[in-house]
Amino acid sequence: MNTMTRIQHSLDQKIERIVDALQRMSVRERYMVIFASVLVVVSIISFSLWKMHSLADQQQKRVNDLKDLMVWMQSNAVTMKPASESQLTIAEKVQRVSQQQGLTVSSQQMGEQLQIVAEHQNYAVLANFITQLAKMGVSIEKMEMVSGNNQIKLTATVQ
Repeated sequence: MNTMTRIQHSLDQKIERIVDALQRMSVRERYMVIFASVLVVVSIISFSLWKMHSLADQQQKRVNDLKDLMVWMQSNAVTMKPASESQLTIAEKVQRVSQQQGLTVSSQQMGEQLQIVAEHQNYAVLANFITQLAKMGVSIEKMEMVSGNNQIKLTATVQ
C-alpha cells in the first residue's frame, strides 16, 4: 500500500499545481487553456482511433487477399502437373482426375490393380472421368456402370 499512497500523493501534488496555475490566470486565459487541453486530448484520441482503424483495414485487405490466393491455389492445384506424369502412381492419377472432375472416388488397392468406385448423376461426367484416366495412361481392365436412386455408380478395375 505504500506504493499506492506515494502515487496518490504525487498525483494530488500535480493536480494542486495545475489548479494553482489556473487560478493565477485570468478567466479568459483559463478558458483558453482548458479548451486547448480538451482539444489536444480529443485530437490524440481521434488520431489513435483512426490509426487503429486504418491498420485493421489493412489487415482485413491482407486477409482477403490471402483467402483469394488460397481459393486460386485450391482450384489450380489439380491442374498443376509434375515434370513427368509417369512419376505418378495409379492412385495419384485417379485422385488427380477425380479432383479435376469434382468427383468423390473411393479406391482399394488389390496388388498391382486398383478398384475404384465413383457415383454421379450425369453419365457424361463419369465418361469424361474414364477418358481422362485413359489419357493419363491408366488402362481399364474391368468396368461396370449401374443406375439407381438418380445416381450412376461406376465400378472399375484399373492398372
